[in-house]
Amino acid sequence: MKKILSTLLISATVLTVSGCASMFGDNTRTVNINSNPSGADVYINGVNRGSTPMALNLPTYFYGGASITLKKSGYKDTGIFIDAKFQPVGLWNILTFPIGFGVDAATGDLLKVDPAALNTVVNLSKSS
Repeated sequence: MKKILSTLLISATVLTVSGCASMFGDNTRTVNINSNPSGADVYINGVNRGSTPMALNLPTYFYGGASITLKKSGYKDTGIFIDAKFQPVGLWNILTFPIGFGVDAATGDLLKVDPAALNTVVNLSKSS
């Protein structure tokens, strides 16, 4: 009986801490986008999401990063790329493979927004 209880306790602990990146990772999906001059329309996947300055919430699943285009009358359209980086805390999933890995992959939390892109300023060039 004691062996069964200890096995259940260990199993419950492993299942509870599975999905390390979901619980302990940097799951911020908000990127602050500014432009010079301000007031540029921000497009992601061809959909206008607002104007600069703005806080853009990226989708949970942005594997491979996100391409963003800024458009403003009198200025050239300018594209930027917000990269996705692997969350090192996700390596803890080795301890609970495949459950932890599956949880983090399913929630999109194996990746995080590149910290260098969290506050992005784009200088727009005038059209000729």
